[in-house]
Amino acid sequence: MMKVTHKLLAGLIVVPCLALTACGGGGGNDANQAAAKAPDAKSWQQDIKGGPIEVGVLPAVGTPSLKFLEDVAAGIEKDHPGADLKTTFANTKARPALEQRWRAGDGLDVDYTMFDGTNPALLEWADSGALLDLKPYLDQVDPATGKPWLDQFSPAVMQFMQHPTTKKIYGVPSELSLQVLFYNAKLFKEHGITPPATWDDLIKAADQLKAAGVDPIAVTGLFEPYMGMWSDNIWLRTVGYDKVHGVLIEGEGNITDDPGFLKGLQMLQDLRDRKGFLKGFEGTDFTAAQAQFFQGKAGMILMGSWLVSEMADVIPEGFELGVLQFPTVTGGTGDQASMFAAAQLMSVSAKSENIPLSLEWIRRVTSVETQTRRSNEIGEVSGVKGVPSPPGLPGISDVVAKADRLQASYYGLLQSKAKDVVYPQIAKLLFGKQDAQQTLDNLDKELRRVYGN
Repeated sequence: MMKVTHKLLAGLIVVPCLALTACGGGGGNDANQAAAKAPDAKSWQQDIKGGPIEVGVLPAVGTPSLKFLEDVAAGIEKDHPGADLKTTFANTKARPALEQRWRAGDGLDVDYTMFDGTNPALLEWADSGALLDLKPYLDQVDPATGKPWLDQFSPAVMQFMQHPTTKKIYGVPSELSLQVLFYNAKLFKEHGITPPATWDDLIKAADQLKAAGVDPIAVTGLFEPYMGMWSDNIWLRTVGYDKVHGVLIEGEGNITDDPGFLKGLQMLQDLRDRKGFLKGFEGTDFTAAQAQFFQGKAGMILMGSWLVSEMADVIPEGFELGVLQFPTVTGGTGDQASMFAAAQLMSVSAKSENIPLSLEWIRRVTSVETQTRRSNEIGEVSGVKGVPSPPGLPGISDVVAKADRLQASYYGLLQSKAKDVVYPQIAKLLFGKQDAQQTLDNLDKELRRVYGN
């Protein structure tokens, strides 16, 4: 019988592992012992046996998402007599207590937020031996497809799954969230506006929307990281992820070293000066800004793929939503086919008493069949190839398929030393309190102060 332990859902948080030698799930220095009891990679699917495992889940009690996962667990219990899957809420406020369990050697058999190859703070769990290296199992042929299990995942998500140094794999994505440019497809059709593929296209679309009496872009002025999505994505195109991350997060070099930083700020200033943003956005919170987009008062919005589920109650019947990757920048020296994303990754404890059953849980959750049902019924975006777009996000699977790389959202700024530096300056630029050059100068001054350059 499946058991459920939950608390209220309030948004995923990340608590880094402290005191590395005490990290739990994998037993710290017990890595050799854990490896010795791991099942043979070639036979793990034949070794699935009954018994209990405890798996972390992100949805809260009473949600359709949880009911869906409970049905998946029930299916495994039916297929494997004696199997007993207990689901435990593994989101938000539950994380500190769960991580204490990992440090005490009593981690969940399968858990979230234990690994992300783009987050250095989370590499400690893998480095300490707490997590099972999944690569030997992912390299084996899945009987359901006749191909290696690993092949089913989009190559663009690999950097989230893989340790950047050892190249071992410690997590598989159950769902993705992506930063995309949404547009009102019906409005665009009515006014003969072409969905923007390039920055020049976006400027043209903005001018056409203004001519039609519609504010071009909805944005909130009361949440700086959402305004920062614009500078983040522009710099991705004009500078490139690695260099931006190096300057803003690692303090490597100065923001004045690459002209792409100023170019990006000038592009943003130009959009501001063209009255490209929602009238009154400075005092509009994100919920109201998103609502005005769906009410047809703005033609576009740059937002996470959670927009549709978050605003489901206010989307008018018949609203036609379009989804695009952020426009490319002609002459930009950055990444023109990358996009920002976050992956919710499942990891297996190296100390699990039933590793085959734990592997079966993540295999079942990430199967094309389950992911397709989850897309259609719950609206989750998948990192698995061949899974269609959710009904409310038409074309987003194609956007993911075309991306050459999914980059960590916000460059990691929200957890960095510069978290109180960058986005406040971008807000001042959008508010018209300073121009692009002044913004660059202020960023240069503050980043030098933070990093001692």
